[in-house]
Amino acid sequence: MMRNTWTVTKIMLKMQYSSAGKQGNTWIYGVLTVILIPFFLIIMMQVFRGIIENAYLMLAEVNQESILLGIVLLFITAILFFFSFITILSAFYFSDDITAYIPLPLHPYQLLIGKAANPLIYNYLISAVIFIPFLFIYGSISNAPILFYVYGFILFIFFPIIPFTIVAIILMFLMRYVNIAKNKDRSKIFMGVGSLLFVILVNVLVRLNLDDAALMNAFTAYMQEQEGILKMITMIFPPAYFGALSLHFADSWQALPALVALLAIFTITALLFILAGQRFYLKGVRGMSSGSKGNLSERASHKLTKQHSILKAYIRKEIKMIIRTPAFLMQCVVQPLFFPVFITVILFLDLGEGLSSLGSVTPEKNLFLILFMISIVMLSINATAFTAISRDGAGRKLNLFLPIPFHRLIFAKLLVAYLIPLLPFILITFIGIYVNIPIHILIGWIGISLLYNWLAVMINFLIDVFSPKLHWTDEQELFKGRFTPLFISLVQTAFFGIITLVLWNTNMENVYLIMLILVIAVAGLTDIAKTYLKKKVTLETLQNLDS
Repeated sequence: MMRNTWTVTKIMLKMQYSSAGKQGNTWIYGVLTVILIPFFLIIMMQVFRGIIENAYLMLAEVNQESILLGIVLLFITAILFFFSFITILSAFYFSDDITAYIPLPLHPYQLLIGKAANPLIYNYLISAVIFIPFLFIYGSISNAPILFYVYGFILFIFFPIIPFTIVAIILMFLMRYVNIAKNKDRSKIFMGVGSLLFVILVNVLVRLNLDDAALMNAFTAYMQEQEGILKMITMIFPPAYFGALSLHFADSWQALPALVALLAIFTITALLFILAGQRFYLKGVRGMSSGSKGNLSERASHKLTKQHSILKAYIRKEIKMIIRTPAFLMQCVVQPLFFPVFITVILFLDLGEGLSSLGSVTPEKNLFLILFMISIVMLSINATAFTAISRDGAGRKLNLFLPIPFHRLIFAKLLVAYLIPLLPFILITFIGIYVNIPIHILIGWIGISLLYNWLAVMINFLIDVFSPKLHWTDEQELFKGRFTPLFISLVQTAFFGIITLVLWNTNMENVYLIMLILVIAVAGLTDIAKTYLKKKVTLETLQNLDS
């Protein structure tokens, strides 16, 4: 049985990433990415070390440093819940290859485990970016023993699977008993957006369920218990409590029962995942290939045929394609919104006015550099831009015959790719206002971020021009196995990360001079990218994409 499961898993992974392997230079991106990822993690450790160290020292004064471990594990859990909703729906139910595997002599749970491999890879990547830097920072600050890192590695292996299996069990049950086949496209959107709302709703219900007096009474009661506050914070997700406890007591026998409890939860959820898959999975898959049809009213038809300017019409066409295609909506719009929405909920519901003075107590130089790096990380990879050409797929050749000037078509695609990332950026701006970031810092940060956004858009657009994915049968293929955008994003983060670290460690305290240096660097690179794009991206370039 296990042999068949392992075989089908290897086949599915090979099918997922085979398109990337067909490119002769893929191994180069793979090697460079492996080199850049540790460098990226080192930069993150340097940037966030001060924040984590200050939080640790403050909590250590009241012997509650374990709270920091619990908060980080809860944060990772929330992110994994969100992404698991999206990846599970896409891989388990909405991928076009599922019907090809059903006739094979496999048990449903074997098929399910094979389909789960690719989403789990994403879970591990997300966990690695957050957990590994934190683990080493916390370990060095607390002078943790070697067992701390051993338990951390064990936690890294098993912890990401628990949120994944919980979400998978819930979705398999829903897909079995809720008939969504007639509204397949809308279901993809509602489930994806619903996953974001689910994480927020849990947070809201937990916090609003206690008034201030009840919260203080609970806080006082838990203060009297050993690791009581950690238990209070992590009660919503026990694996986070046991995981934090095993790390906190790594040098003591108390870590072993916590680790055993975590492994027991993992075993139970894994078994429930297999049992639910055996019973519900194939029944939920049935009928998913059907779709819905609709008829245009006379009013809607008139609206669609109303004459607009060429640029406006093409922009509307691009935006409608993104909004009406679930895969594009989730990857280009919803996923980038998760981080700012999650932070907004935490600020307004958990920490209240406690962070309202954050902007005023942080040195201006450090504050601006942190905001700048947040912009780089958020904007450097732009899914709307690196699929600008590929989204058209087989219909791409139609653009060559439309009476649209070439430069307007390119500008429309660039403009749409520029505007969509501004949605999460606007939320971050409101957060900045809420935490009292000085107005001159806020204005300078907004200005340089808007400028950098153009640079990121052009870089990602060039990626799609020179490495397009035109022959796809499922929209999800545009985002699978494309390592070049990730590699280029890491390069941008590393480049500006080096500049940020140099400015951070110099004696230069004049924030306006720092702004000027960064503006010159970003503006210079933007001008180079613009010149290169005009020179290399021509009508002939688009005509020869298939060759």
